[in-house]
Amino acid sequence: MKKLVVFLIFAFTQCIYVHCESITNVFMAMPDSLFPLLTEKNRHDMIDFYNNHMEAKVRNQLNDYARLDTLTDSYIHLTLSKASTAEMKLLQTDDSMQVVALIQTVSAPAKDSRIRFFNTQWQQLYWLELPTASVHDFFAQPADSVAREMDFAQRSVDDMRLIEVAVSPSEPLFTLSIALDELEAEEKKLAHRYVRSLRYRWTGTEFIRE
Repeated sequence: MKKLVVFLIFAFTQCIYVHCESITNVFMAMPDSLFPLLTEKNRHDMIDFYNNHMEAKVRNQLNDYARLDTLTDSYIHLTLSKASTAEMKLLQTDDSMQVVALIQTVSAPAKDSRIRFFNTQWQQLYWLELPTASVHDFFAQPADSVAREMDFAQRSVDDMRLIEVAVSPSEPLFTLSIALDELEAEEKKLAHRYVRSLRYRWTGTEFIRE
């Protein structure tokens, strides 16, 4: 019985310090330099408003509105300004470490995302990154009958390097989408026939393409 009590205490302690960190705590502790539009008070107010079922909207440093849109134990989505959003997702690893995925997206008007990974003390994990995708990865393999048409569509977007990244609120699944907003109408219509999104799932040790 004594050994069981010791084990339970150890497991509970590990949960507190390793397993059970919430995205709220991580968000509150993040350095101001990562979200320069939001002060620490802004972040506190957003959480308080959201938890009290109020509109979680505050004035940012540009005197624009910022809003907390979605909050769970492991995920947060923020509108930082009219042209920028951010997502944060807690990922579990096989060695019980928690990783924070931070996605920042700018719309001008095409969406372009930057994703970085940190530990819960906000030290950047330079060794961890999503697989690199080329423009051609976003095109499905065509049948011979449409190969020429799809080749033209690919060449239309070859100069496009803007990629939007999003993460599921409920699972460790990342979706990459290539921006088509800046194409001419006919090129955009053609590209939409063949362009697909890429999905990568975090397994605890690596990203696997689905």
